[in-house]
Order: sequence, then C-alpha cells, then structure tokens
Amino acid sequence: MAKGLSTLAKGLKILALFDETRPIIDVSTISTLLNLPKSTAYRYLATLKSHGLIEENGRPGHYRLGVKVLELSWIARRHLDILNIARPVMEELAKKTQESVFLFVVHGQRAICIEGIESAHPLRLAFERGRTLFLHAGASAKVLMAYLDEEEQDKVIREVGLPKLTKYTITDPKNLKAELRDIRKRGYAVSHGEVDPTTRAIGAPILDEHGKIIAGLSVAGPKHRLDEDKLKRFIPMVVEAANRIAQQLIKTG
Repeated sequence: MAKGLSTLAKGLKILALFDETRPIIDVSTISTLLNLPKSTAYRYLATLKSHGLIEENGRPGHYRLGVKVLELSWIARRHLDILNIARPVMEELAKKTQESVFLFVVHGQRAICIEGIESAHPLRLAFERGRTLFLHAGASAKVLMAYLDEEEQDKVIREVGLPKLTKYTITDPKNLKAELRDIRKRGYAVSHGEVDPTTRAIGAPILDEHGKIIAGLSVAGPKHRLDEDKLKRFIPMVVEAANRIAQQLIKTG
C-alpha cells in the first residue's frame, strides 16, 4: 500500500510540473526537478501515458498533458459552473418552500449529491455532500435516470439491479421503465417514500441545449409536512427553478 501511494504521489508531482510556462516537458527536466533517475521517470511517465493523462509531443522523451486531463478539467469546471449558478436559485427555492433542496448529478451508475440547502425546520432532510443514491428510487435519482438514453437505463437495471429500499420502491423493470417515460412526458418526478418511507420529494431535470441531463434539482421533506396540496403547489416551483438554472448554464456555456 505504501509503495502504491508513493507511486501515486510521484505521478501527481509530475503532472504538477506542467503549467503555462512549461506546456511541454522532457524526461531530463522531470528527472532533474524531481531528483529521479531517468529510468524511474520513464516508468512513471509510461503509467501516466497509459491512462491518457499525458502524451508524447511528437518528439521522443517530450510530453504534454493528455486528453484525459482536459476531460477532467471540463468536468470540474462544469461542476463549478453548476454550483455557482444553482446555489442562489436553490436558496430562493428553499426559502419559498421551507423545505430542503438538493442538487444531484449522475456519477457512474449512481446519483450523487453535490449541493444542498437544508430546511430551517427541526425535523428536516439533512444535506450530505457526496451521498449516493440508486438511480431507480427517489425523485432526485429517478429524474436523472429518466433522461438517460434507454440503453443506459437498461444497463443500470441489468448491472445494478432494482433493490427494494422500502415497500414503495419500484422493483419491476417494466413498471420502472413506464415511470421513467412518464417523468419525461410531464417534466418532473415525484417520490412517496421510495428511499425513506417517511419522506416525499419532487425532482426536476436540468437539461443542456440538446436535452441531455446535466443535473437534477429536488425539494424533499417529511410526509406529514409535504402533503398532497403542497406537492401540487411546489411542482411548478421546482420545474421553474430547474429551467432557470439550465438557461443560465446554457448562456454561460
């Protein structure tokens, strides 16, 4: 384990050498700056190259950052854009509904929470950044799954399955696919205790200019407070807030 961590640290140090003044670096420079034998530097570089983090610049022994770094940079920048734009809208929505508001994105075959505003009520749904959900259960997750390509939906169902979290969780693939189609038609998802039997939630998609899912915005609260009347009132508010975030992202994109 220690050796693995040491190798990772060296690889990260090599990546950190690249900057605006050094977009291309040769092995001799890396060896000198990091006090490494050239043979060791080549070994680390080969590993970084195999993962697409660096690539040769047309000359043997000369390297530049690879496509994978650009991809990771785009993802990080996109998430920062989402957070900067979404946060004020989420705060406004939380104030209007007096319930917790969450922002989820697809991460692999799960939904992951990247931002949240907690309700001021003593009994509330707490925000936990990094919390993951199955994609088939809960408004926050279902609204993301609904806007995936059908092949991706089928892959999630096949590889992850549809575990039963509560008696309200949809576990039949046909019923789930029908629910996902309905979500796309109406433009929002509703959950009645699918992840936690004591809660309800509304989720709306944040879509890019091509209709692809970027993130999902949701309002959630205890069932006794988020009753049917409030659900009906809150649905257009959540949808409007999600659309506003999407429009601002498209303008900045």
